[in-house]
Amino acid sequence: MEEENKVNEENESQNTVKDFTYPSFMGRAGAYIFDGLILSPVFVLLFFVQGKLYTSESMFYPALIIELMFFIIQNSYNVFFTKRFNGTPGKLFFKFRVCREDGMPVTWETSIKRESIYIIRNIIYLICFYAFIAINREKITNFGIATYLHSETLLSKIENWLSFIIYLFDFGKALFSKKRKALHDTIAGTVVVYQPMNPNTSQGGNI
Repeated sequence: MEEENKVNEENESQNTVKDFTYPSFMGRAGAYIFDGLILSPVFVLLFFVQGKLYTSESMFYPALIIELMFFIIQNSYNVFFTKRFNGTPGKLFFKFRVCREDGMPVTWETSIKRESIYIIRNIIYLICFYAFIAINREKITNFGIATYLHSETLLSKIENWLSFIIYLFDFGKALFSKKRKALHDTIAGTVVVYQPMNPNTSQGGNI
């Protein structure tokens, strides 16, 4: 009986995969931009507060914490919505869903893997930027000077090239993939599809 149920589940999963339709590259780009618009008011507010704090000697390091908050919010946004709702608000707006390649909803582990290349990129940036600030603290009086001086360093230029390469490979892979799988999809074993998930599993899987 258990073997029969297992076979039925495998057949259902295979049928689900066959029924997948994949969004276009421009569709995925549109969802990405939509998510950016949702997050932009929060980022503008943080940027404004950060600029004010950077002008005060006593508030300089709290301002650096806000720099960290930018990335925490961005990465957490993608991880949480992908796991809990099978897609970010931008994807859901365009009727997209994120699922595993077998048709099942993503787990927390899968969602984190999907965001991993951007988490790593952000960690590298923060380490380099914080180190630069610590070394050159006496020369820096505000946020603009801090970011400008850091941008002129060789390390910053390497970071920028690293970010460019990550985005190039990530979006480039989606452009030429039949299933429109970006690099982060390949890492996590996920796909972005049009059709909704199975009603019984649409709220996400177990950890």
